[in-house]
Amino acid sequence: MVTGGGGFIGSKLVEKLIISGKKVIVIDNFSTGKIKNLSKVISEIELINEDIGNFSLQSRLKKYKNSVQKFFHLAALPRIERSITETKETHSSNVHGIFGALELAKFLGVKKFIYTSSSSVYGNQKKNPLNENLKPNPLNPYAAQKLIGEIYCDIYSKVFGIPVVTLRLFNVYGHGMDGKGAYKLVFMKWIEQMNKKEPLTIYDDGKQTRDFTHITDVISAFLKAMEFKQKNMHEIINIGSGRQVTINYLAELFKGKTIHLESRKFEERFKQADIKKAKRLLSYTPLVTIEEGVAKLLKIK
Repeated sequence: MVTGGGGFIGSKLVEKLIISGKKVIVIDNFSTGKIKNLSKVISEIELINEDIGNFSLQSRLKKYKNSVQKFFHLAALPRIERSITETKETHSSNVHGIFGALELAKFLGVKKFIYTSSSSVYGNQKKNPLNENLKPNPLNPYAAQKLIGEIYCDIYSKVFGIPVVTLRLFNVYGHGMDGKGAYKLVFMKWIEQMNKKEPLTIYDDGKQTRDFTHITDVISAFLKAMEFKQKNMHEIINIGSGRQVTINYLAELFKGKTIHLESRKFEERFKQADIKKAKRLLSYTPLVTIEEGVAKLLKIK
């Protein structure tokens, strides 16, 4: 079962699950996801157009009780900026959503629940690279919402015995990202600016760092988490490239002129994933470098 299966990450995951021979149920209300993202597999999945926070899903899906093995929860309203301008809507989707997903997983008797969290829960830390033992320090509503989800996962794993793997994703990018709307990722924003012959906008001095993770590496991590035989009821695992680059360097890869804007207080200064745990538990190895990933994006833009 995959919530948010019509989204950028979810649709790629669904495709891989189908290719591997799995039967897949997709739940998505398509508030941000798109049915066309599932066009390659639409005839091979069961698609339920519904909000994961709707508890009527339990009665609709009771025929699958004790037969759903793995539950991937990707449904969310992403983006930090959106969580600031649309706090109620993002809270409803991201907090009520994880609660609804866990309740459905409990009802169905799933064998493993995989939660999609975010590196934004770390906020600013004195230590970098960021490891899973650091105390979270959310700087914005989105980060807080994702952290609440992690806490719910921890409670449901302990109280209701649902094994959970939480993946803290670091800045996912790649072909298929949404290039429309006000909350597009920096990659798509810059491509749009390049097409309009405009300078690339960079907040602050551009020396802030991020760990950009290619979509193919992220999907690999999800599949490994699905098969991972965990010993602890709840494992939190970073998924990143393990390398930080400055925003200025990223702009160099785009080969465009730049313009700097005022800094944004709700964003982290430095971010790099410590992926030792992912390597140890999941045998996870990121394969796509930022240079390769950007080159692929620009080639197909």
